[in-house]
Amino acid sequence: MIISINEGGLSNRLKTIASCIRLDKDNYGVKWNILDDYNKNTHILNCPFNKLFKNNIEVKEIKKDDKVIKNPYLAIKESDNLPDNFNTFKSNCSRGFWCEDPRNRNIDYMYNKIPKSIKYEFINCFKKLEPIDELKNKIENFSKKFKDNTISVHIRSWNRNGEKSRRDGLFEIKKYENEMEKYDSKYRFFLSTDSEEVRKYFSEKSELKNRIMFYNRISSLNNSRDFTEGMQEDLVELYLLSKNKIIIGSHFSTFTEVAWYLACCPRTITIL
Repeated sequence: MIISINEGGLSNRLKTIASCIRLDKDNYGVKWNILDDYNKNTHILNCPFNKLFKNNIEVKEIKKDDKVIKNPYLAIKESDNLPDNFNTFKSNCSRGFWCEDPRNRNIDYMYNKIPKSIKYEFINCFKKLEPIDELKNKIENFSKKFKDNTISVHIRSWNRNGEKSRRDGLFEIKKYENEMEKYDSKYRFFLSTDSEEVRKYFSEKSELKNRIMFYNRISSLNNSRDFTEGMQEDLVELYLLSKNKIIIGSHFSTFTEVAWYLACCPRTITIL
């Protein structure tokens, strides 16, 4: 069996599971850790897998012959025939972007430059994950508000629990507002973000506020990883982002990236 053991955020974990499915679609699983292995008093993502997905793929222990994948890079195969240095993605954050493949053939964050055959394969991998009925119903009910003129916007501020991040330099709120203003008044936006401050700005101060809709969250955005309800609402928003044909997303964000795959890789995507 090939097993995902990624201990990052929600979308990083989903990317690793998708890689496992691609490498062995008949024999894969996930070991979904909630507590930090190094500090058992620290939650790294405080939500059980079965509170998010109905797939019966969770394993409790790893056997000797199992293969494990921990990194969040989407798995590539030699048969993909990707050229060396295919990945031209660059990050402005201090640690840069490091690739799993020594020949820099990773497809992460490459969006429409990815060969169609690989895109379609990963679309099917992500589609195998099924949210539990409670969350699926919430996704379906809210998405009824979307029309052909609705645009999905994901804004990652890299600000968790009010703490500054090494990726702060990637976030400029005006870039998103300027991009949204390019669309005439017939367009509406569904906006998802990791920041209460961003949400407040676009709901109260922005001139676009009457054209923007938000999912009605109960949990706080700033510490959603710390609570099951927060992670469930994050998953709902992830799937809602995937329900529209145009996406405006965030640089270096796997949340944007997974939403794009769940949306079947629409060609109209802008990364800021």
